[in-house]
Amino acid sequence: MAGRKVACSVAAACVVGLGLRASFVAPSGLSSLSSRGAAEVQLRGAPLSGVESLEQEATSAWSSAVRFFGGAVLGAVLIAGAAGPARADLEDTLIPVDGKGKTATLTKEQLVRAKRLFNNACAICHVGGGNRTNQNVGLGMEELQGGLPTRATVEGIVNFLNAPVTYDGLKDVSETHPSIKSADLFPKMRSMKQQDLVDISMYILYQNFTIPEKWGGGKQYY
Repeated sequence: MAGRKVACSVAAACVVGLGLRASFVAPSGLSSLSSRGAAEVQLRGAPLSGVESLEQEATSAWSSAVRFFGGAVLGAVLIAGAAGPARADLEDTLIPVDGKGKTATLTKEQLVRAKRLFNNACAICHVGGGNRTNQNVGLGMEELQGGLPTRATVEGIVNFLNAPVTYDGLKDVSETHPSIKSADLFPKMRSMKQQDLVDISMYILYQNFTIPEKWGGGKQYY
């Protein structure tokens, strides 16, 4: 990712440099032709009039300005693109599986499936990582880490989705929060398998790592 940013910055600098050069240095071919033309005019004894000279100077200045601003604008666009925040690639995003340092990554296919599962089963209350029933406790990394036991790993979220407890870990809330334990009360959980819970958990954590400024903000972003 860093290599691509450096390459874009270098390319942008080159474009701006070429724009500056084109603005102030006339092409060699045109310079040669201009010299020959001026010599022919002088030999014929017909010097350019003041009006014609001014017109040529204005045209040259305008062409230089166009080339300069064109190069500058293109360079600015490239620099802005290189300097902007880049969304992490799938293979670069390591998702914590447990509290012992084990990590995993998502494939594109897994991400699409995990997003679909989350939207179907969780987004009604947790759109954008928020929490419609308790805005103080969303799915942002800080909130996940603060839960007892921690929910900032795949294992932690899966355990919660199997048998949810309050934020302090003291009370069972399976009757009010969809879970495998209370699948008889929540129809969408009846067809859920453990792998589905893993995928949903990885999706939640992936969003935290790739769009932390939005995820957890709820409807203000989505």
